[in-house]
Amino acid sequence: MGQRIKNNFQKRFGDHIHVIYAEHSTVTEKEILKTRLCEAIAMVLSGILGREPTQRELLGIDDLSRIKKRK
Repeated sequence: MGQRIKNNFQKRFGDHIHVIYAEHSTVTEKEILKTRLCEAIAMVLSGILGREPTQRELLGIDDLSRIKKRK
């Protein structure tokens, strides 16, 4: 990332994002974490796009940089 992008990211999110990884977790815990992570990614993309992302967009098949936000 360029310096300007890093500065903007730091100003907007700064100390608001914290990631804590468990040292040991069960299969069930890992599955729950994966599910929550997928839901979070879908919510972020929904906020950016202004609509629910399609399955192809979530999987990275369709290029999101060319899609315009709907109002």
